[in-house]
Amino acid sequence: MDNTQLQGVKKGNVLNAKAVTTIGFMSAMAFILMFVHFPVKFIGFLELEISDVPALICALTYGPAAGVFVELVKNLLHAMTSSTATVGEIANFIMSSSYVLGVSLVFWYSKSQKRLQKGFFVGTLLLVFTGVVVNYFITLPLYITLYFGGNESALYGMASAMIPAIKDMKTLLLIGFVPFNIVKGAVLSIVTYYVWKKFRKFMV
Repeated sequence: MDNTQLQGVKKGNVLNAKAVTTIGFMSAMAFILMFVHFPVKFIGFLELEISDVPALICALTYGPAAGVFVELVKNLLHAMTSSTATVGEIANFIMSSSYVLGVSLVFWYSKSQKRLQKGFFVGTLLLVFTGVVVNYFITLPLYITLYFGGNESALYGMASAMIPAIKDMKTLLLIGFVPFNIVKGAVLSIVTYYVWKKFRKFMV
């Protein structure tokens, strides 16, 4: 995919009917993909899913706001079927939106393959950073309260059974969530690149 092809994304502030339809379809696709999980062997208590791919494809094609909209719709729909009291959906929206915005804002500044690659790198860094912040201040405290009766040791014990080096919040984040989100960012970037490369011309 050369720079000329990359320049062919949707221009202007008004989305046409095809764009609106595509964004709606991608929102539904992202919601469905939230139910498809892949285990990560070295972090047994976390599972990888690629529901951010449709959102990022929309962000690269129609602009960052389109990607965030897909993330919002995806999580609102998932909240209706989830048993996590919206904790997981809030965390997913914040983290996924940071990744999508990181990639797409860098790319839209100057559309080129080099900028896209930089965007993937920036997006992954933001995913890792927001993952630490969101899990530390929101997700883990709420999960400990809701599902472990406020007993932090129960959560760390469960994680330690899979990764013995995990002993507390700090090691859970650094040994568990940081490597996981690096892997997730890399997988999302690779999958998005090849899917968008193949189908972009049908979306504009």
